[in-house]
Amino acid sequence: MIKRLEVKLASALWHINGAEIFMPHRVNITVDTTTASIEAYRYALQSGSYRQDNAPLREAFRFFGGISFVAIGYKAYREDFLKIFRYYTRQFVMEWYENDKCIHSKEVGIGHVFETMLRSKEATIRYNFTYILGEIDDRHLFIDIVNEEFGVFWTKKIKEAMKRKDNLQEIAARIGAMRTVRYCMTMVDATTDYLRSIAEGYTGRRERISECKLHDWLLGEPFRINFKGCDKDFLSLFKESVRTESEIQSKKFISENRLQLDVKKDVWVLYKKHGPSLYYNRMDFTIINSPSMRLEVKYYMKHRFMAVNRINDRFLSEIAYAVNLLTTHNPNIKYFADVDDVDAKALHITLENAETTNHGREKSQANIMIVFGTCKIVCAYLMGNMRDEGIKSPRPYQNPFEKFIFRNSKDYVKNTPVIPECVMEQLEVHIGELQEVYQLLFKIFSNTGMRAKEVLFLEADCLEKSKYEDYVLLKYKPYKVLSARRKAGVGDYHRVLIPCSLANEIKLQIESTKPLRDEYCLPYIFIRKRENFKASMLNMWYFAILINKLIENYSICDETGEPWHFTSRQYRKTLAVTLIENGATVEELAYWLGHLNRGTTAKYYAEVRKMKLAELNTKFFKDKFDLLLSGEQLAEYSEEERRLLYIDFRLEQRKVEFGYCLKKAAYGGCTNRNSMYNCVNCKNLCTGKKYLPYWQELLEQQKIIVNNLLAAYMKNNINDYTDFKEYKQESFLLECYQNIVNSIVDSEVGI
Repeated sequence: MIKRLEVKLASALWHINGAEIFMPHRVNITVDTTTASIEAYRYALQSGSYRQDNAPLREAFRFFGGISFVAIGYKAYREDFLKIFRYYTRQFVMEWYENDKCIHSKEVGIGHVFETMLRSKEATIRYNFTYILGEIDDRHLFIDIVNEEFGVFWTKKIKEAMKRKDNLQEIAARIGAMRTVRYCMTMVDATTDYLRSIAEGYTGRRERISECKLHDWLLGEPFRINFKGCDKDFLSLFKESVRTESEIQSKKFISENRLQLDVKKDVWVLYKKHGPSLYYNRMDFTIINSPSMRLEVKYYMKHRFMAVNRINDRFLSEIAYAVNLLTTHNPNIKYFADVDDVDAKALHITLENAETTNHGREKSQANIMIVFGTCKIVCAYLMGNMRDEGIKSPRPYQNPFEKFIFRNSKDYVKNTPVIPECVMEQLEVHIGELQEVYQLLFKIFSNTGMRAKEVLFLEADCLEKSKYEDYVLLKYKPYKVLSARRKAGVGDYHRVLIPCSLANEIKLQIESTKPLRDEYCLPYIFIRKRENFKASMLNMWYFAILINKLIENYSICDETGEPWHFTSRQYRKTLAVTLIENGATVEELAYWLGHLNRGTTAKYYAEVRKMKLAELNTKFFKDKFDLLLSGEQLAEYSEEERRLLYIDFRLEQRKVEFGYCLKKAAYGGCTNRNSMYNCVNCKNLCTGKKYLPYWQELLEQQKIIVNNLLAAYMKNNINDYTDFKEYKQESFLLECYQNIVNSIVDSEVGI
C-alpha cells in the first residue's frame, strides 16, 4: 500500500508498505506520479532486473534523491534492498580487485558501492554519498555487508595463495597486513598448515628460520611482526610455528652436517650450536674457477670436515685464492699434479707483489705463509694414503709448495698490544654510558683477562666461595685448551679470584637471565632475547664496536697521540703484563691465565722483557735527561743494565766534563783521560742540549786554532801541510766538535 498521509512545509509523510517515510514535497509533481515512481522502484528491487539493467535504479535515484532513495528501499523493502546492496558490493569488490586498487583507510567506503550501483555509460551521476545513509538508524548493516563481502573475496584469494605456497605480500600491500591476518584467522586450520609448511621449507633448504625472516617473506618488509592491530591469535600461532621449527632445526641441521659433504654439490652449509642459536658456515666452491681443481679441493674439504666441524674455517677462501692465481698465471694447470716449482715460485712472486690480501686487508708475510700452507696441505692429501678412492685426477708426484720454508714465522705474527694505562683510565670514566650488561663485560675482562668465548659462556653456577675474605672464585671453561686439559687429566673448569663487588654484579646478571635459561634449558648467563627476535648469545663483536665508539667520541689516544683501536684480546695481554710488572712468577701467571704449558707463559715474559727494554730507548733518556743516546750505544745494554744506567744518571755518578760516560765498569778505567782529545771522540760520551753552548765555544776556538795553523803554513810557503801530524790532530778535533754540534742541533729540530 502506497499513500501520502500529510504535507508539512517542504516535506511530505508517506505510508509505503507499512513504513512511514518523509520525503521532500514538490508542488509540480502529483501524488500519482510519485506513486508510480515508487511502484517502478519496488518492481526493480523485487524482480532482480537490475542485474541486466540498472536504469530503473538510476531513474529512482534521480526522482527521489539519494537519502529518500535509500530510505524507501531500506524501510519499505528492506530484504530486497539489502540483497541488491550485497549484489553491487560483490561487483564493486571484483572491480576494485581487477583495477589493482589499494586500501588507504580503516574501512572500505560505502559510497563506492552506491557509485557502482548507479554507474552508467550514458550519463554519470554526480553525488556526495557521505550522508546517503542519513535517515537510516541501522547503518552498521551496510558496513557489515561491505566488510563481509570484502572478506569473503580476499579470504578466497588468501586460501588460493596458501595452496600454492605463495607469500601474502601482494595481498597485504593491497588490503593491509591487519586485514590479511584477520582473514587468515577465519580459517585457522588452513593457516596453521600453511605456516608449518612454509617453516618446513626453510628446514628443507637448510636455512635458519626466524620470526623476522618468515614475517618479511610472508607479509613484506614494510609490516613489522607486532604491528598495531595484529591479531593476537595469529601472532601466537606465528611465533609457535617459528619456535617449533627452530627446535627441529637445532637438532636436524647439526645431525645432517655430514650429508652436506657431497662432492657433487657446489654449496655446503654446515651448522653448529651456539648457545640457543645456530651458527653456520656456507661454503661456495664456485669461487674456484677451475672445475677440476675445484673437485680436488672438495674431496680434501670432505676429509677435513669429517673429523671436526670447523664453523669458522676460512680454508676454502685461502685455497681458492691460491688456485685462481695459479690457473690465471698458467692456464695449462688443470690439476694439482700439473703444478711445478716454476708455478709455485710464480705464485710466491704474485703474493709478494700484491698490495692487499684476498680479504682486502693489508698484505703481510703471515698471509703468504697461510696461502702456501693451504696449498701444501691439499697437495699432501692428494699425494698421501688418506686420498679418497673416488678421486679420478692424477696423483701429484711432488709437493712443490713444501720447498718454500718460512723461517722465524712467529716473528711475522702481529702481537696483541697492551692497553696503555692512560687509555684504561679514560675508558673507566666513560664506560658507564653503555648498557649495564656491557659494563659488566668490561669489568670481567679487565679483572680476569679471560678470553671472549670464556666470558660469553659463563654458566649460572660460575660463582664459588673462596678461602679469602672479600674474594670469590669465578669458574669457567677455557675452551681454547679444553681438549688439552682433558688429555692431561685436568678438569674442564678453571677458577680465578674476583672481588666480591664484581661477583655481586654477576649475581644480578644470573638472576635477570633465569627466565630465558629456563625457557631454552641452557646454563649461560649472557643469553638475551630482543623483542621479535630469537634468543641468542651476546655479540662480542658488537661489544668491541661499542668500546671503539666511546674511544672515537672522546678522542681517547695512547701516549703517542694516536687513537686507540680496541679488541677484547688486549685485556688478556694487559693483565699478563700487569702481573709480571708486579712480580708474578711464571707459575703464578700460568695458573691465572689457565696455561697448561709453562713455555706458553714464558712467551709472555719474553715479550714483556722485550717491550720494557724497548721503552728504555733513546727517547726515554732524552726526555728524562735531555741527553742524546744512539741506538748503537744502548744496544750493548740489557734491560737491567739500562735500569742501572738510569740510576747512575740520576745520581750523576757518570758525569764528565760535557755530559755522561756510558762506559761499563767491567771494562776498566778510562784510557782517554790524559789524552789530547779527552771525551770528544769517545763512543761512550753521552751529551745533550744543555752542553751545546760549550761545544759551540770549543768549535769556535778550534776553528781559530786551525785557521792560525793555515796562516802560518801560508806565511812560510808550506803547501804539503795535510800530512803534518799537528794539522791532522787539530783538523780531526775540529771535525769532532762540528759533528757533536750538528747532532745536538739536528735532534732539536727533529732531523
